[in-house]
Amino acid sequence: MKSADLASPPSRIEKSLQGETAPRRSFSSNIMSVLGGQLSCAVVGLTIQVCYARLLGPAGRGQISVGFMAIALGILVGGMGGEYPIVLWTAGSKEKSTEWLPGVIWTGILGSTLATSFWAVIFWGWHPAFLKGMTQGMAVLVLASIPVSVFVSYLMSVLTGFESFRLRAGLALANQLLGLTGVLALVFIYGPKPEVALLGNQLGLLICLGVTAFVLKDFLRGGWNLAVARKRIFSVVNLGFRGQLGNLATFFNYRLDVFMVNYFLDSTQVGFYAVGVLVTEALWQIPNAAGLALFPRTARTLNEGAAEFTCFVLRQVLLVACVSGVALALLSPVVIPLVFGARFSPSVAVIWWLLPGVIALSLAKVICSDLAARGKPEFSSIFAFVSLLVTVILDLALIPRMGIKGASLASSAAYVVDAALLAIALKRVLKVSWRSFLVPTHADGAAYQMIWFQCKAWLRPVAVFLGPGRLN
Repeated sequence: MKSADLASPPSRIEKSLQGETAPRRSFSSNIMSVLGGQLSCAVVGLTIQVCYARLLGPAGRGQISVGFMAIALGILVGGMGGEYPIVLWTAGSKEKSTEWLPGVIWTGILGSTLATSFWAVIFWGWHPAFLKGMTQGMAVLVLASIPVSVFVSYLMSVLTGFESFRLRAGLALANQLLGLTGVLALVFIYGPKPEVALLGNQLGLLICLGVTAFVLKDFLRGGWNLAVARKRIFSVVNLGFRGQLGNLATFFNYRLDVFMVNYFLDSTQVGFYAVGVLVTEALWQIPNAAGLALFPRTARTLNEGAAEFTCFVLRQVLLVACVSGVALALLSPVVIPLVFGARFSPSVAVIWWLLPGVIALSLAKVICSDLAARGKPEFSSIFAFVSLLVTVILDLALIPRMGIKGASLASSAAYVVDAALLAIALKRVLKVSWRSFLVPTHADGAAYQMIWFQCKAWLRPVAVFLGPGRLN
């Protein structure tokens, strides 16, 4: 990692919004901002999940999981891949936002209408067995959450393209805090019900949407021009579709097991399984942060050492994932009953079966971002469908025989397949050796030292408070 990359001046979203050339923050600053925000959100999110588990028990926790998975699927369908062109064009396009933003906004409107219509037909017209346990009230809240969530994701993508990760992290944290406050207030008023969890989430989303839109009001001005939208909507859909097929396959690869467990078993088993997945996927905090920060950086530095830098990031992500995975495997038998309650002890086995795949997919998170930034999202899409096929076959074979352990094993195997295929593709695109992006080098130590110096600088006020010599 170059020292200049670690110490470049901070970006200002105001300059970007005014069309000026804004200096970019360094990758390390960006990833620290993203990671800090994600960890803060993770702490609040864990608090929310513990509240769900303690108040509602495994069955209620399972109902909530099915509801949130339905919302997530609605976002994917309703968003129509608009997040991908938003980040790409915001980060690297020379066009003014008024020339392409209307196409994105009207794509979101059309997509949200389509997604909510699908949901209404599926729940009220079909009401399949894999949605059992979902009430009428929960279904209405899912319906209302889809369009709000789509446009929150769009606005967050704008901030990602500008590399305004601190602002993005702050807004995401505010959303979580508002959701937690809403849940606690509603539980006090109406009692512990699954509908309360979804309603609290909806309130947080609405406020987050309003605040983010206000922050970006200058950027969004002129974004509703229907005449411009007609000219660009095809290019938005075409570009978004290339990445969105893979996103849909990835979603089902990650979350199909929740619906399958609910279909074959019941809400209680879904609750056990959901907690195990929640805890295990905490290992993705650093890979997610690295991938998010890497996307715009790679897009603007393709001919400036982007391949070497991606290899550096992959080496560190793999190292951290392996160490964290071992720690989680050792601690989970104690931590899960202590935090979520003894009723959730079956979730420990879920964690153990999922860990190999989650560690492997940590690399895939970063690889997908790099390939997308190079204009090659089709690799992620193709391999996501391959791994989805593995998930479906193994879910059908293992869940009836092994229960939630079988669902965990199926997901883990699919994750390993996906990560392996993506790694092979990236190796060929970058024309590098396996060693270069899997094995840490001696040169990485210099980057660690520089990052440590930055951390010491950030922690200097704490050192003064604690006394001399505490950070040496």
